[in-house]
Amino acid sequence: MGADDLSALLRPLAFAEGTGLPPALWAVLARALSGHPWTTQDVSVVRDRWGGRLDETVTPTACDYRLRDPSEAQRLRDRGDRAGEQETQRAITAALLAEVPADGGTGRRDWSAAAPYIVRHLATHAGAGGVLDELLEDAEYLVHADPGGLLRACNAPGSAEGQMRRSVYRASADVHATVGLSERRDILAVDAARHGELGLARELSRFRPLRPRWATGSMVHLALRLTKAGRGVNTAACAVIGGRPHAVTGCYDSNVRVWDLVDGTEHLVITEDDGVYALDCVEIDGRPHVVTGTCSGGVRVWDLNTGTVRMALGGHKGWVRAVGCTVIDGRPYAVTAGEDCLVRMWDLVDGSEHARMSGHTDEVRAVAFAEVGGRPVAVTGGYDNTVRVWDLEDGVEHAVLTGHTSAVYSVACTVIDGVPHAVTGSGGELTARVWCLTDGSERALLSGHTSWISAVNCVSLDGRPHALTTGGDRTVRLWDLTDDSQRAVLTGHDGYVDVLACAAVEGRPYAVSGGHSSRPRVWDLCDALLPVARKGHTGTVEAVQAVTIEGRPHAVTGGDTTVRVWDLADGTERLTLPNQHRVEVLACATVDDRPHAVTGACCGDVRVWDLAAGTGIRSLPGHNQRVETLAWADVNGRPHVVTCDQDRTVRVWDLEDDTGRPFLSDRTRSAVRGMESVAIDGRPHLVTGSDDAALRVWRFTARSRRIIATVHTGHHSIRTLAHTVIDGRPHALTVGGNDTVVQVWDLADGTLRATLPGHASGVLAVACTTRDGRTDAITLDNGGTVYVWELAEVRLREKVELPARAQCVAAVGPDLVIGMGDDVVVLTRDNG
Repeated sequence: MGADDLSALLRPLAFAEGTGLPPALWAVLARALSGHPWTTQDVSVVRDRWGGRLDETVTPTACDYRLRDPSEAQRLRDRGDRAGEQETQRAITAALLAEVPADGGTGRRDWSAAAPYIVRHLATHAGAGGVLDELLEDAEYLVHADPGGLLRACNAPGSAEGQMRRSVYRASADVHATVGLSERRDILAVDAARHGELGLARELSRFRPLRPRWATGSMVHLALRLTKAGRGVNTAACAVIGGRPHAVTGCYDSNVRVWDLVDGTEHLVITEDDGVYALDCVEIDGRPHVVTGTCSGGVRVWDLNTGTVRMALGGHKGWVRAVGCTVIDGRPYAVTAGEDCLVRMWDLVDGSEHARMSGHTDEVRAVAFAEVGGRPVAVTGGYDNTVRVWDLEDGVEHAVLTGHTSAVYSVACTVIDGVPHAVTGSGGELTARVWCLTDGSERALLSGHTSWISAVNCVSLDGRPHALTTGGDRTVRLWDLTDDSQRAVLTGHDGYVDVLACAAVEGRPYAVSGGHSSRPRVWDLCDALLPVARKGHTGTVEAVQAVTIEGRPHAVTGGDTTVRVWDLADGTERLTLPNQHRVEVLACATVDDRPHAVTGACCGDVRVWDLAAGTGIRSLPGHNQRVETLAWADVNGRPHVVTCDQDRTVRVWDLEDDTGRPFLSDRTRSAVRGMESVAIDGRPHLVTGSDDAALRVWRFTARSRRIIATVHTGHHSIRTLAHTVIDGRPHALTVGGNDTVVQVWDLADGTLRATLPGHASGVLAVACTTRDGRTDAITLDNGGTVYVWELAEVRLREKVELPARAQCVAAVGPDLVIGMGDDVVVLTRDNG
């Protein structure tokens, strides 16, 4: 075998990914790249004669091979010419695709039978060849591809057409990457619907018992790059380690985690002595380091290459809540502050305390850096509602900026039109403030958040200074500081966000956001500026119900400060009804042949709505606390509203009575969490579930009520309930506080008919439906799984995985309407 033949046979190994190529694919790629009909026998000759140049890895099915010497691999690639290498990668991609067997029935590629190397690494080759988006057109590939390889490849440049499918795949990759193929299929299908890609959703779910009919997309965004699996974080910063951008995050569990911003892989875990609530990164002696502050007053400097502590900086008493690093005259420094109200400056080369600055009268929460008048300054904010500017050369307080009416949680600095500015966020205000650091004036207010602002950061985008803000409304907002306009709203966090950090990834500005109750997310800020078509709630959907309007089934959802009415067939939003307070519960009924809803809010606000007219018709006074549950009930043949709030008072309202007083009021011993109107022996009753775990059946008569039955369920408490008819008898299904089972009770005699076991985590919601002569129960657990149970035989019929935790469900014919975070998701059994 001559040198040219040997090079031709070795060349595929120069492009091998992972542990390398198995012999069969080695031969396939040798033929594809050279045009010569090489065989596995030729490959065996090379392996036997020149095995010293190869690395061999034994796998369960064969052995994989790659070149041992990286320089030899580089020599065998296409002369370092990018166009040539891209062409080679396209040839490799085409050859590997040709090796995927076809399904005998459909003629489609059968990815379940593809070689493991193809499943793991095809995306990498396709991305390098610039043809990944063509590969993503195959919905089955999205299901079967190795998530790690495909997510890394998705960061390669792609087409505008392929951007949507990349976003669908990224949206819940932290969830679907670790589950089975059926579960991944469900999750991807729902995420496709959330992106408005209903064709893709149908294709992904064509073999599943329930498929997405439509979904809102309030919580998905094209700018998302990855979500870090695991727990939330208290603080974050970014650093370059080994030439790659990394996030460094601290948590109350005392761990500092260092992870790659591109693929989320964990590089290092550093364990502190206590919870880490502040940190920042800096380069010392040419090596990346992190300075950490803990809740017990410790400040340490850690080498991010080795994970070893370089020095400890002692002196703080109490929590260290602010750590910032800067470089002055080429020398690295850290500024730390916290519960003891002192701002300290440390020389990070020798560990000496450079300055100690006093002036704050309460805990200091934030620090950032700027240059004012040619001198380096630190800008701090804290619980005394002030922003203070300190000269770092002499440790003197330069200015005190006042105007905040509550604690300053965060500070960031930037330059606007050549002038240094600070951006600050407060824990009790809905606006961020922009301050001119030259004269101390307040330059602008950034308004748009609907809750407190807990973190700010600054970044340059398109050559213009921008600010990032986040907080209690779970959004990250991007502002152009030149004209103070809001450029983007990044959604998707399922908890409060109080951490922001920025970095550059391959020349593009990225942001990391997260919080104690919200896992870190990584965003490409260039893609944040893309237009987003968003519909739906901007807060958690707390309740869903069904109603018929003009002969068509509709869903009614309550969340944020709105009630929304949706046409179930196509997801058209028919009505948005504004409410003064956050809607927590709702119930629907037909009154005088017109659809009505009654809603209860967090501040005791109860309203009755005419859904056909789209108007509120009256408020029900007297509630001063959060409304826990409500229902419609028949009293003397007339519709009444029954409510219960946190003061444990059940009130019954006659809607034809304008006196402003309840028809009946009754303070109960235990808070009522669930209510349903039921028929027992042909007569209307009300069934309630309470904190004392009792199921009670109520009969209302003229100006009185009577509890005709009390069932002690055995739950620790009752979270919610539903009702249905089984074998002609009324039944109630009860959900306990943290139970993983649902109990089914015969209301005619109070006996336990069955339990629905097997939920992977606590059950959050239950609903019932009767269709085609069969009665089903639908349950949601805390892990994001939908269960459908056949109640007559007490058996689990099907399960569907959701991308995220869902909190409420209603059944309408073949459809399930689900509140999943801020989104409404409609699943259907209808294959039409």
